[in-house]
Amino acid sequence: MPPPVLSNLKGTAGYGEAVFTWDPIGRTPKDSADYLYTSISYTDSTGKINETKFSRYTDTAVVGSLIDRPYTFTIKTVGPLGAVGVPAMLSLTPKPPVYIAIANTLKIEASIGGAKISWDNNSGKTVIVNAAYTDPTTNKVMSKSFTSAQQAGVGFLSGIPGGSPVTVVVTVTDISRRQSNPVTATVTPLTEVKISRAGWSIAGFSDQEDGGEGPVNGYATAAIDGNINTFWHTTWSSAETPYPHWIAVNIGRSVTISRVGLVNRQGHKDGQTEIQLMGSTDGQNWTDLGTYPFQQKNEEQFFPVPPQQWNYVKVVLTKGPNFFGFLAEINLYGAL
Repeated sequence: MPPPVLSNLKGTAGYGEAVFTWDPIGRTPKDSADYLYTSISYTDSTGKINETKFSRYTDTAVVGSLIDRPYTFTIKTVGPLGAVGVPAMLSLTPKPPVYIAIANTLKIEASIGGAKISWDNNSGKTVIVNAAYTDPTTNKVMSKSFTSAQQAGVGFLSGIPGGSPVTVVVTVTDISRRQSNPVTATVTPLTEVKISRAGWSIAGFSDQEDGGEGPVNGYATAAIDGNINTFWHTTWSSAETPYPHWIAVNIGRSVTISRVGLVNRQGHKDGQTEIQLMGSTDGQNWTDLGTYPFQQKNEEQFFPVPPQQWNYVKVVLTKGPNFFGFLAEINLYGAL
């Protein structure tokens, strides 16, 4: 007895793939006895026949690793002893593979202290955008990757000296590790400066340690006094206030910020392990600038943000091994 024929069979061209659907087939004992799997095959550019088998319990099949050229697919049901249903033929031309389609939209532009990389992703699929450049001061190859499924993707390279040309090489990789040809551009980053603290003040905080760390330490103001040996500490002597904790700085004017530098309390490794950055123009409405891992070390840590003008910056300590957190200094970098 031949297996049942697929009904309402449809094919759709995807990004480097073909998607097939059909009406579900019954799951009675007789159906299971007559129908083992669905076979979908096609001939590649070398003349080789590629076949993929799909469970009889599925009504959707995806054939991947295709390129943007016409394909003719043979779809058939297969039963015991090699019995086959009446084959169906469907012709489709897939869209370019997602890593190629996205690579074709890449833009590389100069930014403050680095480069801006942007791309369009209409596939909804996750890709990795890999960027590399040679640091003009150390002559070392630096790289950074951005994993994203966003339709309008963007990533920033930061910490590059301004005024000197830098060649940026970008590739796109899909989840199968297939990689696009490189896209290259030479850009001259704009000079990034450390923003003066003149006019800064503390706009607010979730909590601070009042007096338990001495006359200066513990208070929020210690995070913007220019001294890495003083520090803001969240409450510990009067309460064990849990995460998150936050501190907000009023810059006193509108400045373009491209990086935030944070210095941990010196000599301590039991504070926050993750931070979130936020920006505001009025101190009331806040925009998320990103969440980053935070290392418990003495050296200043830099966190790139999309260059934009802000009047206020908020640092949120989101989690850590204990209930408390601390910061020695908050520094801002960008353009005046």
